[in-house]
Amino acid sequence: MSALFLQQLILSVVVSGIWITMATMVSEKMGTKLGGMIANLPSTILTSLLFIGITQTPKFAAEATVTVPLGMFLSTMFLYVFISLAGRGLVVALGGGLAAWILLALLSSLFQETNRMIWIVLYFAGAIGTYMLAEKVLKIPSMGKIKKRYSISQLLFRALFAGSVVGASVLIARTGSAFWAGLFASFPATMLSTMVILTVSAGPPFARGTGKIMLLASTNIVIYSFVAGYVFPLTGLWWGTAAAYAVSALWVWFLKPLFDRGL
Repeated sequence: MSALFLQQLILSVVVSGIWITMATMVSEKMGTKLGGMIANLPSTILTSLLFIGITQTPKFAAEATVTVPLGMFLSTMFLYVFISLAGRGLVVALGGGLAAWILLALLSSLFQETNRMIWIVLYFAGAIGTYMLAEKVLKIPSMGKIKKRYSISQLLFRALFAGSVVGASVLIARTGSAFWAGLFASFPATMLSTMVILTVSAGPPFARGTGKIMLLASTNIVIYSFVAGYVFPLTGLWWGTAAAYAVSALWVWFLKPLFDRGL
């Protein structure tokens, strides 16, 4: 492991830890709708693809985006399984979600040559389908803000836990092929961290309400990867990252009316 990559790994842990800590606090203070929208803005994939491009090449980072829609499909399945099982306890929900992700990842590795557009169609079908199931079948309600005071130790635990999960996914993403790099670049580190933190802090119903919004809000990650995959080789990593993030943030804002109406 080079000194450069070690510095970048530490930075990703710190940035992601702070981001997820702030996102969970926003969710608790502003409600599950806004919290779910903010929590799933690009964080893990931003640092993963950026660092992959720095330590290897922008072209390799662009190639890694091909499997991000597949990775997000797997992450969406993880999240849906988690919120479906959250009422049975954190261990059951987390174990079930991770088991689903691992099994689907191994199965998808048999189709590594599949076209990007097929993964995109599969992902959007999964994201929209699971959101509708959560809304209409599971009937998971959105929840408003909750009153909560935070101690320094609580905030540090959130940051350390979330940063460790993200750092592990970034580290694994660097060691594999472009296929596995893209898959782990979209590993549900943010979803996992957010769900665990909110389940422990605010309770399973609140975590489920946030997770329901994240199912559809996660579409912005695929938008981010799609833009990044095309602009990285043209504009470079930094301008490409900025452009992709701006587009993905606008996408989430356009989804807000859907969440407000509960569709």
